[in-house]
Amino acid sequence: MYLDSAILVKLVVREPDSEYYADLVDGQRTVTASELVVAECRSALLRKCRQGEIDTRTCDQSWERLQAYWDSDAGGLILHPVSRIILEEAGEVIKRCIARVSVRTLDAIHLASCRLTRDYPLITNDHVMRAAAESMGLPLGDLPHMP
Repeated sequence: MYLDSAILVKLVVREPDSEYYADLVDGQRTVTASELVVAECRSALLRKCRQGEIDTRTCDQSWERLQAYWDSDAGGLILHPVSRIILEEAGEVIKRCIARVSVRTLDAIHLASCRLTRDYPLITNDHVMRAAAESMGLPLGDLPHMP
């Protein structure tokens, strides 16, 4: 199972679909992501704080929980390095998808990481990233059914 940054943030900041994603991840033997999530999650948490969605204390606590998740030796999140091979594959992802989907660079790196590591399914709620993954034939996790 491969998680993008938005899903990781949902695991530490309460949102309407947080419980769905927590249940999805719970009990999985292998949960992975790109090292990109370190910067992306920090950015997302700080943006939520700046926009008043969470307070400073919640931001700091959420960041600490994420760090513990990927720093854990007890089977937490496995972070894949952003290697030259991943970056070259990301360029190929953009090239392959450009006619149908305008994939952003960081999303292409996530897609390349997921594809090359074969850590399926890809769990994302980003519609552009999902469309690119579908066009590449990558297995996707289901979206929650929200009322």
